Amino acid sequence: MTDNSRPRIFKFDNVKLLVMILVVVGSFAEEFTNNSDMFRSWFIFVNSFAAPLYIFLNGLFQKRFQKGYRPNLHKISYYLILGFVLKIAIFALRRFNGEQIGLDLFGSAGIDWYFFVIVMYTVTLYLLKDVHPGIVIPASVILGVAAGFLPLGDEFYLMRYFVFLPFYATGYYLTSHTVRHFSHRTQVKLAGVAFLVTYFILCFRKRETIYPLRMLFTGRNPYSIVPIEGCTFYHRLLCYGISAVMIISVIALIPNRKVPLLTHMGRNTLAVLFWHYPIVLLLWHFGAFDFLLSLGDPLWKFSVLTAAVLTALLLSFDIFSWPLRKLQGLIDKIPLIPCVVMDSVILIAATVVNLWFPL
Repeated sequence: MTDNSRPRIFKFDNVKLLVMILVVVGSFAEEFTNNSDMFRSWFIFVNSFAAPLYIFLNGLFQKRFQKGYRPNLHKISYYLILGFVLKIAIFALRRFNGEQIGLDLFGSAGIDWYFFVIVMYTVTLYLLKDVHPGIVIPASVILGVAAGFLPLGDEFYLMRYFVFLPFYATGYYLTSHTVRHFSHRTQVKLAGVAFLVTYFILCFRKRETIYPLRMLFTGRNPYSIVPIEGCTFYHRLLCYGISAVMIISVIALIPNRKVPLLTHMGRNTLAVLFWHYPIVLLLWHFGAFDFLLSLGDPLWKFSVLTAAVLTALLLSFDIFSWPLRKLQGLIDKIPLIPCVVMDSVILIAATVVNLWFPL
């Protein structure tokens, strides 16, 4: 972890803004994968690296536990509360839209998985603080590959936890200085351009070849249900390779300079992640997407992409981060022991709801 006294590295704020724009584009695109081959291409392109990149950045900026730093229990409380609030909000909005769905407080396919998995990664790396990275990183890859053979899914977010663990662990053991220095090399930038352009073209021109990998890139599914004949560990390794090279390529190509307004917006990515999918559900409920579809081809596709980018940029303004920061400020004021008690009560209450009051 870089020292807090060093100047802020603008590259990573720029990268975070880009990845959040892509996450929102991916969420919008997923809504129309049954309507458009173009959105199927966008979905597979974005999902092959957006989540791994964001998780990598979270690991990169996690303080090193080896230096005596302990997990921030207030931050853990913050993420737990955000995760449960978002989960309940998505459930309520989907019911509002007429969907007959249940509420699973310990697993889902929704975007809330991120908040819970980050808590799990924080605890994991703290418990492994005395283990050499030369053991942790290879072991995380082995676990991510092996998880595909198990009948795991969305329950307790275990599949995603194992699949994305290598990206968090790798980021955790690197430093922002190392990443910036490596990505600044001319040969890395040139290779990044070549790979990114090639892969982008493949996603659109060879869509039916690449698209079956989507169930691996989402990190939710065992090999047995992936629509690839003989899907096994080397398909996961292929996906890891694509994600890793895309992460390097994107970081290498993003400039390390302060872009007026946009760089600052890159600090508000958590708000974008939190708010964007409820907005997707509201757009369906109030007929906005149906209106865009009525515009006809290709205008409706351009309109959906434009709406996705504008949504990401709008949610990056400070006003949408304000409620989250107020919540974080309130949690930070809670003494340590009551904070632990609060987390325990939240988890026990969620367990009771799941076991005795299934919805």
